[in-house]
Amino acid sequence: MLKLGVREEETGFMGDDLPDLPILRRVGFAAAPQDAVSEVKAICEFVSRSHGGHGAARDVAERILKAQGRWNPLVESYLT
Repeated sequence: MLKLGVREEETGFMGDDLPDLPILRRVGFAAAPQDAVSEVKAICEFVSRSHGGHGAARDVAERILKAQGRWNPLVESYLT
């Protein structure tokens, strides 16, 4: 990640299985879909209500945009 000029704590990652654990522990924002294994969900800041492939990535994107204050302007851009 440093090759791109982005520190690990500035990145996010969504994982659902045991091989994802090392990466999830290194990033600044760890997320999981509802159907992730319990070990993954236990260390994530956000667990989607949706299963993988059924809206979980969208849930994460919406949460990030809302945290950044970018959600409402985005919605408004579709209404105008």
